[in-house]
Amino acid sequence: MVKKAIVLAAGEGTRLKPITDAIPKEMIRVGKKPAIEHVLEVLKAGGIKDVLIIVGWKKHALVDYLGSGKRLGLKIYFRMQEEPLGTAHAVSLGDDFIGDDDFVVMYGDNYITPYNTMKQIVDFHKEKKSKGTLVLNPVHDPRRFGVVKMDEDNKIHGMIEKPTWEEAEPFKVNDHWLNIAGLMILSSNIFSCIKRIEPGKKGELWLTDAIELMRREGNGIYGYIFSGKRFDIGTFESLREADKLEMERVAEEES
Repeated sequence: MVKKAIVLAAGEGTRLKPITDAIPKEMIRVGKKPAIEHVLEVLKAGGIKDVLIIVGWKKHALVDYLGSGKRLGLKIYFRMQEEPLGTAHAVSLGDDFIGDDDFVVMYGDNYITPYNTMKQIVDFHKEKKSKGTLVLNPVHDPRRFGVVKMDEDNKIHGMIEKPTWEEAEPFKVNDHWLNIAGLMILSSNIFSCIKRIEPGKKGELWLTDAIELMRREGNGIYGYIFSGKRFDIGTFESLREADKLEMERVAEEES
């Protein structure tokens, strides 16, 4: 059973300045609710009960807003990543929280709809007996993302984080790339792999590199192609699009 999640919310949100000089990007509203609340609603819809949120400096607003999680029907815990050492390092802070269970990792600046997608991802993960299930969506510029190679059975045969155009070319599928969409289910094997990877660009430990090491060591990693809508709200353009979509969704529900 997948009952635990780690949410990554330690990023500085530099592309959303000056807003993020005042509040964390995860507290920026998408529709009527902060982005982080949409993230937690997605997790809850998939049966998640316990959530560890990795925060950085100046993230007290997240702690104040979410508290214990009781209001949302979840148990929420917090841990601080004191230096920006990368996504793999952030996940490693939850080793003792996760134990031996499979668990969800979700980025705190993700807006995904419909919420019940999470249940479908959990079911897919179980069906494939996967050691890692990466939620994917097509993109036309791979340079901001992790992208993958995948076969007809959805098994992943390689991945790369934030490639150059040249590095990305072997991963191209027709006219697009399959982007790792900031949502995944991993086995606890990932923690031993994180300890053995080398720092990547900017000296950070990338979660993609740890997952790739796990794959190379014979663990089946699969891709779930997401058919809903997804935005990371890390830029003003994607924030506007997510906000518009959420307002339309709420208006439809209320009509």
